[in-house]
Amino acid sequence: MKRLVASLAIILCLGALWGCSSTNVKHLIRQPWTLDNDQTLTMKFWRFDYRIAPTSDQFCVRGTAFPLSDTIPAWANKVADIWFAAYLSDASGKVIAQDLRVFEPGPLDQPSGIGFEFRLKPQDLPTKSDLFITFGYRMKLSGDTDKGEVFFASEGAMTRF
Repeated sequence: MKRLVASLAIILCLGALWGCSSTNVKHLIRQPWTLDNDQTLTMKFWRFDYRIAPTSDQFCVRGTAFPLSDTIPAWANKVADIWFAAYLSDASGKVIAQDLRVFEPGPLDQPSGIGFEFRLKPQDLPTKSDLFITFGYRMKLSGDTDKGEVFFASEGAMTRF
């Protein structure tokens, strides 16, 4: 019986901690949330050219991500695994809405980039707070050589308790 009570107490504590957690992007480069303007956000390994447009009950973030040739090795020209995310946050970095897209493996066309479209649907928008946008990514790139080289990079939101 004591084990059962201890197990239930642990489960309740973990549930309470999870309920108090939040996703945060304060550590990432962010830009002010601006509607209907062409914008660019440059991160460590990608440049995101995008535009935010409101729809009836959400926001559409559409654009193209370009790999930065000065930070990604020239031999890394094949996508093995990649995802992009868009995050809408308040001034403290707390994520209000997010969306994620996973892309198919294939060649990495640096001049053309990778097109994306995100749908952000915040439940509530703070009325007295500035809003910001940022992006996240996780990528694993390989090359044409038989060396088995892999280039990995990731920037994304963090969950805080």
